[in-house]
Amino acid sequence: MNVDVRPLHADELDAAAAVLSDAFVHEAGLNYWLRQDASKERSRRKFFDAVLRDMLHPKREVHVAETDGVTQGAAIWLGPGLKAFDFPWWRELFYTPLFLSIAGVAGLERARELGARLTSCHPAVPHAHLQFLGVSSAAQGHGIGSAILKQTLAPLDASGTVGYLEASTERNVALYARHGFEVTNEFDLPGLHFWCMTRMPR
Repeated sequence: MNVDVRPLHADELDAAAAVLSDAFVHEAGLNYWLRQDASKERSRRKFFDAVLRDMLHPKREVHVAETDGVTQGAAIWLGPGLKAFDFPWWRELFYTPLFLSIAGVAGLERARELGARLTSCHPAVPHAHLQFLGVSSAAQGHGIGSAILKQTLAPLDASGTVGYLEASTERNVALYARHGFEVTNEFDLPGLHFWCMTRMPR
């Protein structure tokens, strides 16, 4: 399969959000705090719409993967020194209604707990963080995730930058291990296991 991986264009936010929303249907980390009632599909899409605009971080880097002109995958990286959802108090107030609508009060507390655990596992050295990588369900298993990793890891190697990510399935752990990531931490929450993985530049 011929896969074209490139930076996201400004008019492709909807396509990337749709791919990630589809890719993360069964992802345990997101489902741990996101609403799981009849509104779960709408809640997941609202989350990725906001993430891809600027809620995650205004300086996030987004890459998309296309096959035959159709967006099939997307990845969001944060460069060294950038933290996800690191809001000043006024911006946190701005986003609180959105988080409550997609997570509810209990889900928002779980999101904060999960976020704190994830933050504690980051490497002490400056590093780039792969926040999200997803491939549409119909296109999984065809090397698109590997193509995204190969393309987006090359600049880290060129600049000597450490890479970091979290995975919630053994299948994803195996994928990332093939690209040089090693498990450096693990933790459990009810019904959830996370592997934290670090990659030294090559």
